[in-house]
Amino acid sequence: MAEHLTVPRAFALLLIEPDGRRVVNGQTFDSGLAGAVLADLALRGTVSLHGTHVQVVDGTATGDPVLDGVVEMIGAPGSARSARWWVSKLGRRPLRDGVLGGLVADGLVTAAQRKTLGIFPSTTWPERDGGPESLLRAAIADVLAARSAPTPFTAAVIGLLDATGTLRRQFGTVDRGRVAVIASGAWASPAVKAVLDELQMAVIVSVVAVTAATTATTAGTS
Repeated sequence: MAEHLTVPRAFALLLIEPDGRRVVNGQTFDSGLAGAVLADLALRGTVSLHGTHVQVVDGTATGDPVLDGVVEMIGAPGSARSARWWVSKLGRRPLRDGVLGGLVADGLVTAAQRKTLGIFPSTTWPERDGGPESLLRAAIADVLAARSAPTPFTAAVIGLLDATGTLRRQFGTVDRGRVAVIASGAWASPAVKAVLDELQMAVIVSVVAVTAATTATTAGTS
């Protein structure tokens, strides 16, 4: 079953091409991973909302280093913050490296070094075992086509793809009504819904920032 994956590992697999390159910019990818971590922890019952703040309600170790590291951060004294704050805080390179490193350890991808424009070094994550991703894609496609009911896991992944604006790119034209039903279904706890709402806002902010920076750079060189 595809659901042996954590939510962030599932999200990462879907947004990495077989040749190892991301299909979205780094900010969107990292924000999505941050939301995926919070969604995963909310589904496990590890964290929940207390008012507007995300708090740890069950500190039992998950066995996943990335998830357990985030639980430790959220559970630290004085760390009660909103979901949006945590998406911004967590959505950075160390989280990306941790999630992708987990996929390497699972034998699903490999880490490969390449040079952008023949000069700048970068890392790509080529596919090594496409089986789990194929199962995941099939499960999500069945849910989107109403051939099967969403599970909390598949619904969370669909919600994350929708919040980051990547659902249609990955699965083609989708029934927006069906997506809305999935997103508002009984599967989603208030904490998961809050994470998805805040993730969508965080991604919008990051996209606006990237667009503004690109526009400014273009204007400065014209």
